[in-house]
Amino acid sequence: MRRIGTLLFFVMAGGILGVLAPSASAGGWDSLEPQRDHYLPGQTAVLRGAFAVNRLKNTGRIEDGPYYAYLLVGSRYGMIDPPRIPNGAMRLGVVRFGPVTEGQDGYRYATGSVTFTVPDIASANYAVSYCNDPCRSSTIGWLGFGRITIVHTALEAKLFDTRDSLKGKLRAARFHLRRNETRIAVMETAAREAAADQRSLQEQVRSLTERLAATRQKPDDSAIPAWMLIVAIAAVLALALGVVLAIRRRRSRASVAHVTMETIDPSFPFLREKEDALPRS
Repeated sequence: MRRIGTLLFFVMAGGILGVLAPSASAGGWDSLEPQRDHYLPGQTAVLRGAFAVNRLKNTGRIEDGPYYAYLLVGSRYGMIDPPRIPNGAMRLGVVRFGPVTEGQDGYRYATGSVTFTVPDIASANYAVSYCNDPCRSSTIGWLGFGRITIVHTALEAKLFDTRDSLKGKLRAARFHLRRNETRIAVMETAAREAAADQRSLQEQVRSLTERLAATRQKPDDSAIPAWMLIVAIAAVLALALGVVLAIRRRRSRASVAHVTMETIDPSFPFLREKEDALPRS
């Protein structure tokens, strides 16, 4: 049972740490988010968001700017790998930063934003990345990327929205599936250990039952036989009676020894006869 508790403890602790851990430590980054679900070519798009400015290894600083936002077209990655900017990347505009503030969690935060005119390109979801000039850092603190959806018709926008919604539901279903698989594995382990504990307890009960039955059938050698107990009690009573009689006999002798002539009442007739028979001097 102790192993079950330990296993459950580590599973729960791992889930809590996974929720509380900063996104960058889990391989994620802060991002600038579009202010609308989708944009048409020629519209003005705004990406905005807050990010932690605390430096990670090999990340840039706000002071290392100016930084530019790039729309990555046909790139396998959502972030620029300095110093090279991918072919086909489109520079959108300058990333502007708000003042740095201290957060209650001990991190320093700033806001970033970029405003640009949506280019006339194929309808799709696009990644937005950043880099300074010359390109040395594609991340600013924990700010790593952005995203935007460009469409040409309302139908495309609706289809994109439906697809994104289904993707979100699929991610949620996969998450719950993995979590339930973990729970099932934990419960299966707990069930196996509980069955082992049950078998152990049943064996202990069986052993104790056999010992109890053997104890009832076998006479106890350490017990005193009844006849010996009766003889011992009789001997004690006889000894006590003898002591009492001896004490009474001794007291009787002592009383006779202290009787004198002065203590004898001369009024008794037989004593007067004895006294008259004594010779006179």
